[in-house]
Amino acid sequence: MSRIQPGSGYGFTSGGYGFTINTTSPFPSESEVSTKHPFKVIPIGPSGSNFRYQVVSGTLNNIVPEIQDVITATEVLLDRTTAGVANPPTGQLSINTSTEESWIYLRAGVSTTSPYNFPDTNLANTPYPKIISSDVQLTDTDTYGYVLLAKFEMDSSSAPTSGALFQYVYGSLWGDRIKLGTTTAKYYYARI
Repeated sequence: MSRIQPGSGYGFTSGGYGFTINTTSPFPSESEVSTKHPFKVIPIGPSGSNFRYQVVSGTLNNIVPEIQDVITATEVLLDRTTAGVANPPTGQLSINTSTEESWIYLRAGVSTTSPYNFPDTNLANTPYPKIISSDVQLTDTDTYGYVLLAKFEMDSSSAPTSGALFQYVYGSLWGDRIKLGTTTAKYYYARI
């Protein structure tokens, strides 16, 4: 019977020829942990006079949003795959030439037909959740609710080569829309 027992911070294996003690950390270091999270905005960099970005797939009420892919010029889901391999779409930043800022939003609307779901679950409808970039700050309307995912500040609007990203959302969301009488609809979100 072995007198060595596993303890805090180490483990061991034993066999007919002796034993070994393993003192390596069972937990990954901070540098080994992925820094990606749902709705993380990733600047890709310049392409001509434009600046491109990608967004890590996330969900709003268990629905994966779309984004306008600049390569295919079509709306595609954030979790797009090609031949079984992840192929995230690439968006283009709309940059305000006077402030050199771009706001990246998750836009979602209520369905236009009964049962008036929020967010709209029909991929073919315009109110279906989408990731958009705007050169101005957007506010909620009766038609759409906007969640600011991140803001990007360019170093130079004349030649977009780099900038600073400010990330505001760090996970998938659950949202609700409340409309009373003639007041503008209110939108509420929680991270899940």
